Amino acid sequence: MTYFSDLSPYAYLLGETNPPTLNVGWLDSKHTYLQGETSEEFTERLWCFCRRQVAVMRGFHFCEFCHESPADAVLHWRGGERLLLGSAEIRVFSPNGVVYAAPNMIYHYVVTHRYCPPLEFIQAVLEGPLPDSPEYAALAIGCAWWEEAQRWWKLQDKHSR
Repeated sequence: MTYFSDLSPYAYLLGETNPPTLNVGWLDSKHTYLQGETSEEFTERLWCFCRRQVAVMRGFHFCEFCHESPADAVLHWRGGERLLLGSAEIRVFSPNGVVYAAPNMIYHYVVTHRYCPPLEFIQAVLEGPLPDSPEYAALAIGCAWWEEAQRWWKLQDKHSR
């Protein structure tokens, strides 16, 4: 995976910067990152974002911090639900209009490696709209990734039944 410093302008996928978007959680083993505790409410809401991934890619990125079994990092369970991480991104809208892009591996980094994202991202996850909400859809309309994400979500929903 490509490394981007937290809160730098998003530039991973061409054409995906409308509206302007900031990076969070694009970690690699060559760069240090802030560690700390996050709340259960934050990790629960972060899971909700990871359930509704965008910019789905082919293949997986394996965690560079899991030296014993990096492939185990892509599979996570929460409350009986399973997610494969490492092949997509999430988008988070803050109440003040900032958009954040993160790899969906951010969940693994937070719960396994104690990654502590920037406070403004944490607040956006806690206070911004969740991906399944009408408020989120209203903000996402017109974003380059939105239509593809909706198609992917419908396919996921169909196969989860």
